[in-house]
Amino acid sequence: MRRSMLLFFCLLVFVVPTYAQFTFTSIDFPGGTLTTARGINNHGEIVGAYRIVAPRHAMVIKAGRYSALAPTTVLGTTYSEAFKSNDRGDVVGQYSGEDGLYHGFLLRKGILTTLDFPGASDTYAFGINDSGTVVGYWDLLDAEGNILAYHGFIWKNGSFEEVNFPGSGDSSILGINARGDLVGAWDSDITSPTGHGFVCSKGQCFNVDVPVDGAIQTQVDDINANGQVVGAYIDADGATHAFLMAGKAFISFDYPGATSTLAWGINSAGQIVGTYHTADGSAYGFLAQPPK
Repeated sequence: MRRSMLLFFCLLVFVVPTYAQFTFTSIDFPGGTLTTARGINNHGEIVGAYRIVAPRHAMVIKAGRYSALAPTTVLGTTYSEAFKSNDRGDVVGQYSGEDGLYHGFLLRKGILTTLDFPGASDTYAFGINDSGTVVGYWDLLDAEGNILAYHGFIWKNGSFEEVNFPGSGDSSILGINARGDLVGAWDSDITSPTGHGFVCSKGQCFNVDVPVDGAIQTQVDDINANGQVVGAYIDADGATHAFLMAGKAFISFDYPGATSTLAWGINSAGQIVGTYHTADGSAYGFLAQPPK
C-alpha cells in the first residue's frame, strides 16, 4: 500500500464530538440475561444472540419481534451467534461444535450450511452481502488453545479464498457491502499490542486508525452501500468506544451510561446496531438512529 494513499485517507477525517446526533434504543431479549446486536439489514431486521441460561443462542428481531434463529438446529442446542444478514434474509455467524472448536454458518431459506476454512482450527463468519458472498476469518491454535495466527477469508459458491490486509501478520474480515468493499482489522504480529482497522475498495486497501490521541486498538466492523463504516476502538485508559466514519467526519460515541460500547453493524439508512456493557458487567444490544 502506498504511503500517500494512507495519508490522503487520514487527512480527510475530522472529529465530530459526542453522541447527541443519535437516538438510542436498548435491545434486551425478553427474560434474557444477555443480549447482543451484531447486524442490521436494509429491512431493519437485526441479528445477534441472547442468553436466558448458558449458552447464548443466535437470534433475529423482525418488526420488533424477538425470535430464536433456527432453534431446532445446532444453533439452538449449543453456543451460537448471528453476525450479519443480507436483504434476502440469509444469515451468517458461528457456533461451537462437539469438537470444542468454532464453526462458521450460513442459514439460507431454512438450510444450515457449516463453513470451515480448510485446515483451520476455528472459522468465524462475520459478513454477507446480497450476492451471497460471505466474509470472516479463521485461526490456528496450538495444543493449549493459544492462537498462533488468524487470516481473513471470502467464501462464495462453495469456495474459500484467503484474503489479508497487505503486509499484515494477521487479518480478519468483518464486513462486506453490496459493492464488495471489505472492512476488518489487522496487526503486524500475533503478539503486537497495537491493532488497526482497514477498508478495501476497488482493489485498494487503506489503513484506519481512529484520530483519538492514545488509542491503541481500532477495529472496523461493517460498511454500508454508501461507504459509511462503523467499529470500535480502545483508548489510552483501556475503555472501549464505538465510532462512525461518514465521508469526512469521524464520530466517537457511547451508549448513554455504558462502560463500553461497540458498534457492529450499519445499514444504508445509517441505522447502527451494537452492544454495550453496564457497570455490573451486563451486556445489551442497542439501536442508534441517525437524525432525520
